[in-house]
Amino acid sequence: MKKFSLNHGIGRVLIHIVFWISYIMFFFFQYQFMDKKVDPYDTLGSLTLTAFVDIAAAYFTVYFLLSRFLFKKKYLQFSIYFLLSAAAAILLQRVILYYISDPLFYADYKKETYSFWHINPFYSFFNIYTVVGFFASVKLLKYWYKNQQLKLELERKNKSSELALLRTQINPHFLFNTLNNIDTLIGTDAEKASDAVIKLSEIMRFVLYEANSDSISLEKEIDYLESYISLQRLRMRNQYFVSFENKSENCRGLTIAPMIFIPFVENAFKHGLKNIVAPGIEIFLDCKDGNINFEVTNRFSELDEQNKDKTKGIGIDNAKRRLELLYPDSHTLDITKHKGVFKVKLKISSVDKN
Repeated sequence: MKKFSLNHGIGRVLIHIVFWISYIMFFFFQYQFMDKKVDPYDTLGSLTLTAFVDIAAAYFTVYFLLSRFLFKKKYLQFSIYFLLSAAAAILLQRVILYYISDPLFYADYKKETYSFWHINPFYSFFNIYTVVGFFASVKLLKYWYKNQQLKLELERKNKSSELALLRTQINPHFLFNTLNNIDTLIGTDAEKASDAVIKLSEIMRFVLYEANSDSISLEKEIDYLESYISLQRLRMRNQYFVSFENKSENCRGLTIAPMIFIPFVENAFKHGLKNIVAPGIEIFLDCKDGNINFEVTNRFSELDEQNKDKTKGIGIDNAKRRLELLYPDSHTLDITKHKGVFKVKLKISSVDKN
């Protein structure tokens, strides 16, 4: 059994029938109130006959002129056909009134004679095209709403595609840096290299099975950050060079887009290790009232900045764009660079909960 819908088939036809009956009855009661001498059946018969002109004009305008010309931006053709159809509707209404309606229903009431061409075209146009304008407004509103929905759907698909592309840019960038680290360790410390491979496998498990989700628990994101930091520490002489102050006791139950923090941490390791002065990298994370505060600070050599390579900033730009797409009105990102200190302050407000 097919599901009944008011927007299609029989339901739609019924709505139109009810509308036109209501339209005729509205004028019927109005005319009867104005002139009670006229027989109600005569009034109803005359209105029903002339309503066919209104109905024809409405459907011709809405389903032919609007769809065929206006929506396709053929404005000149629309104007020409609209004026011609309006003239035809006024003339047809006059024919019905003069040759059918008045002789049939008003012969006993209208004693004076009048010419067929005794027409007020402006009154006739207003009389017919008031209801046409209403019908056209409904059609235009539906057309606008449909276009808005299509536009939103297209934007959503484009957003999803862009986010997917940004995620694919994150993973190879991270993997490239990590493999370089392991390659360095293989020649200096095989045991650390083995530990690094284990850490890498844990991280890649996250990348493969969690990073493609729309959101993950904040705890998992923090675990990922800690694994990444541990992996970086394996090749560092000064284990205290990196500080991660994790105050995530109030973060339980919060969710976040995966790998949203890692580009800033990667950037700190990439550009902060060139100047080994503790504290080299400081990472801070805190939650309060459903808001996440994340900060990364690293020291860098201002001399090296003058010779920066073309890949510098790709991760940061990537993160900025993801934040714009995922948290357009609920994040603030402040990046400062002053006297050899690079600092990122990110706040994400009203974070969703599990």
